[in-house]
Amino acid sequence: MSIIGTLSKSSRWLSENIFSASAGHHPKIIRTKLSGLSFILTFLLAVCSGCSSPAAQPEVSPLHIEDGRLCDTDGKPVQLRGVSTHGIEWYGEYLNAGMMRSVKEAGGNVVRIAMYTDTERGYVKAPEENLRRVIAGIEDAIAEDMYVIVDWHILSDGDPRSHLQEAINFFDAVASRYPDTPNIIYEICNEPNKCTWKDITEYAYQIIGVIRQYAHDAVVIVGTPNYASQPSYGWLDPINAENLLYAFHYYPGEHWTWEVLKDAAEQKAPVFVSEWGIGEGGSEDAEAFLQFMNKNGISWCAWSMCNKDEPYSILRPDCNKYGQFTEEDLSKAGKLIFRYLDK
Repeated sequence: MSIIGTLSKSSRWLSENIFSASAGHHPKIIRTKLSGLSFILTFLLAVCSGCSSPAAQPEVSPLHIEDGRLCDTDGKPVQLRGVSTHGIEWYGEYLNAGMMRSVKEAGGNVVRIAMYTDTERGYVKAPEENLRRVIAGIEDAIAEDMYVIVDWHILSDGDPRSHLQEAINFFDAVASRYPDTPNIIYEICNEPNKCTWKDITEYAYQIIGVIRQYAHDAVVIVGTPNYASQPSYGWLDPINAENLLYAFHYYPGEHWTWEVLKDAAEQKAPVFVSEWGIGEGGSEDAEAFLQFMNKNGISWCAWSMCNKDEPYSILRPDCNKYGQFTEEDLSKAGKLIFRYLDK
């Protein structure tokens, strides 16, 4: 193996064993691992200091929107299928390369990083901590040749303009660090509520402007009114910008139906189901929903990759692993979701 390859493996080990450990392991363990790894990395970097080999480049195709569909550089339609984390302030240990590898091996190609904003340890109150976690997740996704959705996860804050300056700071930090990195898709407001489409578009124009200073052609997902249940606003009164998708969120058996998705497919509208999940009694509808999305090439991320004791979780509550999952580790919902990652 080349030294570059060894460094890559060391970086991946660091992500899986230290960054993810910080959420649930004792600081002494972390310090011990850091001490051992520090010597290895110092030696390898010294040997490599004169190397002229270029840094590893992302191997995923840049994406763009064409006739309402995500497409690669050759204009071939691309469907993204994957999972969303739960809030990384609570379940950040699952945001690691091992988890992403499990999703990829099952046929998935995208992971969504759900970073809550207005919570006890969300971005507004802990910006540096959350930014570090997001950056670690992005690095893992790039290393695994996967797409990654950076999700500004508004919920209780409702109107995305509530924390406009914080959103500007966050997206500026990420986009300037990863200019034109094809792996990254930006979801700029998770589930707007108690606000109008006009309010959302006012916010969106400002944030899209920040992102496009650096990531000129990046795909951006815009949240839609009433908890992302009304994506038709996006094609009936579209935002004047390129490479936009409009979010639709759905939980079978709860709240609203997915009839609007059928309209979107018929009209070739730019929609992305960036969050959906399976609650109690929703499996039958969930399978029909999955079949429809896969048949029509509509991209999706399932909620959520963690072992929280609730029906939406992809992992069983007694699963104590953070990656390299087997079928036995998956919940009932997780088994169905993983089955459709490769369809």
